[in-house]
Amino acid sequence: MASLIVSFSLLFLLTVHTADGFLNFRTVTCLFNSTKADDIAYIDSYYLNKLKIISFDSRVEKYVGYTELGVSNAKRLNEGPEVIQRRNEKERYCVHNVGNDYNAALTKS
Repeated sequence: MASLIVSFSLLFLLTVHTADGFLNFRTVTCLFNSTKADDIAYIDSYYLNKLKIISFDSRVEKYVGYTELGVSNAKRLNEGPEVIQRRNEKERYCVHNVGNDYNAALTKS
């Protein structure tokens, strides 16, 4: 019997701030194919005017910058306590909630 693989993306947080025509927002996402911790990815991304500036991905366990400002901030954040805090967010934020969402999706499929 073929195994059932379900893939989901949970968008837990979306904050938007605008001032004088600038758009600044952040997304926190949990990607998962099963309830196993190894199959779960935590991604925390920051955007300015629809352009991704910087992101933390639990699969690489560090911040990655996508612009000149993002690269300089990624270097600073990777050397400070912020990166350790983000590494712990996968367990606190994703693993804790994924089981419920995974089971809910299976009952509807």
